[in-house]
Amino acid sequence: MARAFGVSISRSTVLRLLDALPEPEVPAPRVVGVDEYATRKGRVYGMVLVDGEIRRPVGLLPDRKASSLAAWLAKRPGIEIVCRDRAPCFAEGAAGATQAADRWHLWHKLDEPRFRSPPWAERKGARERIRPVPAPSRRRRGRRRVRP
Repeated sequence: MARAFGVSISRSTVLRLLDALPEPEVPAPRVVGVDEYATRKGRVYGMVLVDGEIRRPVGLLPDRKASSLAAWLAKRPGIEIVCRDRAPCFAEGAAGATQAADRWHLWHKLDEPRFRSPPWAERKGARERIRPVPAPSRRRRGRRRVRP
């Protein structure tokens, strides 16, 4: 863009000038979404807090403790609603706010049974005993024997 305006300036200078600008004022969030993230899968987990209205991250907590979430929420009294999944640490930490289930976890839980196999299908040999039912024919000319 500097080249288009005929200004000779290096990339480093542009980045330094942009970095020197003050951060824009972001209003305190009213609705916050809480979920966990992993820095090392299966070993180190933390919490990410997202503004539910503008969908931007507003905080990262280094652990999944209810006390950390409660302390973070106590510093921000304007938060009215906390959207969360069913993790117990989120429920205990957000005890002072109105709690709601987040949309992704609700849809995931509703859709989960559809992909589970029925209990009888897991028994040994169940697949061999199940045979497809032939489609009924439109004309009937006596009895036809269906072979297995």
